Amino acid sequence: MSNTIKILGINRHRLKTDGKGVTTLVALPGCPLRCEYCINKEFLQQTERLQEVTIEKLIEKLSDDHCYFVYTGGGVTFGGGEPLLQMESIVSFLNECPEEWNLTIETSLNVPYVHESLLQSERVSFIIDIKSMNKDIYERYTGKSQEQTICNLKQIAKQVAGERYYVRLPRIPGYTTKVHIDESIEALCALGINKNNIQIFDYVVE
Repeated sequence: MSNTIKILGINRHRLKTDGKGVTTLVALPGCPLRCEYCINKEFLQQTERLQEVTIEKLIEKLSDDHCYFVYTGGGVTFGGGEPLLQMESIVSFLNECPEEWNLTIETSLNVPYVHESLLQSERVSFIIDIKSMNKDIYERYTGKSQEQTICNLKQIAKQVAGERYYVRLPRIPGYTTKVHIDESIEALCALGINKNNIQIFDYVVE
């Protein structure tokens, strides 16, 4: 496991936006996708904000909000970018942080695999932005294949309790219609995803 992690920033005292209770968002750099409407393009590049810190130092910094996490059932959210590009570091964080902290991972799942300890831990939840289940739309919008995403979705459906994840399915201007959304919902359900775990939302394009 890695004992360091690269971060771009920390956003404290978030409520009901990316996990249960009060959360602190730790933004991680890098992403395998190149989405047309990406709102975090700075995360794709090395920037002056990039820091590499030890897991111990990060936990020490986040411990300022320990009481908030404990009393609200909250914890730390890893977002980006694609946080699972630093999966070994997140696993190290899970192993070393206080057991009262819950972890939420915001991910596209377009990574080679998801570590078993993240799938099995009751302290870890996933917010999955799936883009589209339509192969052609996904590839046109992200510039990448969805093959790894589908494999990881199957693992999530098999191993992760329903209350520990939800799948976000966006309406993407110029890409998806209501028909496409309905087809994606059907495809997700065919993989074993409960319909109650699917959230539809709109991309706001400026």
